[in-house]
Order: sequence, then C-alpha cells, then structure tokens
Amino acid sequence: MDTTRTIPTPAAAAPRGSHDRAVWERTLLASDLRRDLRLIGLILSHYADGSGRLPMDGPQRLETLCELARIDGKRIRVILRELELSGYIRRPNLHTWHNRAAARPIVLTLPAAASRPSPAPGGNG
Repeated sequence: MDTTRTIPTPAAAAPRGSHDRAVWERTLLASDLRRDLRLIGLILSHYADGSGRLPMDGPQRLETLCELARIDGKRIRVILRELELSGYIRRPNLHTWHNRAAARPIVLTLPAAASRPSPAPGGNG
C-alpha cells in the first residue's frame, strides 16, 4: 500500500477560473502606467497560471526578469513595488517573508478602480 501523498502548492490548490488573463492585460495596457511597468506586467501575465498566480521562486525571480526585459535588477525591484502599489500584483510582505532566498509568490490582481463597473453613459453615476 502506497502511503505517500502529494501536497498541493498554493497555486495548485487555488480555485480555477477566478482570473481572466485577457481582462487583466487589457486593464494593464489601458492604464497610464509607464511602459516599463506594463512590460514587466505582461511578462508576469505570460508566466502566470490560470488563476493568475506565479509560485514561490517561479519566473518572477529577479535574474529571470532582468534577462527577459533587459532591465537592471534595481529597476525591476522598483517596478514590482510600483505594480504592487498600483494594485496590479499582490505579494507577501517582504518584512514577514520567511524564505529570503526564494522569490516571493505573486498574484495578479486588478486595481480597485478597475474592478468597479463604470457608470452607464449619460447616467447620474
């Protein structure tokens, strides 16, 4: 009898279908974010799974993003922080992150303003 079992990763255990890559990318591209932020956002989107997640130590590693975008590491760190502050990504808090050697997981999110329906044309909303 085989008593081993596979423990799912957070990305594998997440409900599927809660992320719409096309909507996320359209929102990002329609934003007034600088083009370097949009570039990194699109790279993250390309590598995200169906639920909009990049696992711990996945392709969002600094070295990987530097190589893919041809942007230096210091700038990548700033860009990721700006995407986080703008509401396009969510990551565990750096100060409480337990594994400093691994890249923090990322979840693609929509900014609060983008997730609210816009008022109907000509409406009072």
